[in-house]
Amino acid sequence: MRASWKWALVLAVPAVAATAARAADEDTLPNMTTAQLILLRQKSVQDELRLTPDVVKKVMDFTDKEAKAYVDDLKLGEDERQKKIDELESHNKKFLEDNLSAGQRKRLEQIALQCAGLIQITRPEAVRMLNLSSDQQAKFKELQRQARKDLEEIENARSREGRNEKVAKLREDIHNKIEAILTAEQKAKVKELVGEPFKGKLVFEEERD
Repeated sequence: MRASWKWALVLAVPAVAATAARAADEDTLPNMTTAQLILLRQKSVQDELRLTPDVVKKVMDFTDKEAKAYVDDLKLGEDERQKKIDELESHNKKFLEDNLSAGQRKRLEQIALQCAGLIQITRPEAVRMLNLSSDQQAKFKELQRQARKDLEEIENARSREGRNEKVAKLREDIHNKIEAILTAEQKAKVKELVGEPFKGKLVFEEERD
């Protein structure tokens, strides 16, 4: 297994604040380019974007390296950790710009927003854009905590049978709960941002290897 499936879960299940090394606290969330790169490891996303075999290999090699660096950085002190994570963000952006077309990057961003919506929706820029109320923000943070708990139960279950299906169901439940919290106007803004629904299957890497 070339990269931790737990690291991949940060994206595969929306709003998972835990990390592969479990070294971070609840406020340490993956940035958007990290989410996009994790998604690029998924065959369904590669197919959606029509990536060439050469680009797929570059993605896998790059994300293997970045995953290790990300986990190592989480062990640092707060100031140094943030500096390193900012550097990774810069590397991520350059990799995406160098290897994906503008159209591919736009669609990847849409897919990432669909899959990692609960992580992204509590970020300051999203709060401002959607004009989220304090009550809505509190509800989303509680939903994040519950999603993390639900994921850990799936992750720690003795049997791995049906794990992908359970995660898919969790993603669907989270999506429905997000919809219930947003107003009609906010839903319209979100729909415009995320584009056409992504119907590809997300697979645990340990089950694929």
